[in-house]
Amino acid sequence: MDLPDVSAALLRTTGEDFAQKLQTRLLKLADATDDKAYASRLRLVASGKRPLRTLLADPLWREDFAPQVQRLAEPPTFDEEQRRVFDDAVAEARPSDEQAASDAADVRRRATLAQQTIREEELNGWSYVHDSGDNPDYPDADDR
Repeated sequence: MDLPDVSAALLRTTGEDFAQKLQTRLLKLADATDDKAYASRLRLVASGKRPLRTLLADPLWREDFAPQVQRLAEPPTFDEEQRRVFDDAVAEARPSDEQAASDAADVRRRATLAQQTIREEELNGWSYVHDSGDNPDYPDADDR
């Protein structure tokens, strides 16, 4: 199984093992839910076949993680030493002009894919069970 499709910019800031940890977490969530459509969406994201950003629009994801997302939306408070360390880390992670241009193009591409996927899900009411490719009992998507 491929890893989630995580941007180079995100990997630069979170570390190379972020995608593997994310995949593990998403697969655990998929195994824990009784909603087959939701599980299939999680597995598609985990395998890199679906944009990560689509989870932010997913009704079940939002239901499960809204409190955590809200907490993240609130700016953290730092003491002077924490602020200095944070500022140094931000300065170190600052991309070159070429990297920034590449990141911007990647963000646009990912946004377009996510918008298309979200629109399709909204049209079917988020109830379609997708073939995530990891279930041998599920017919191949190309055969439907």
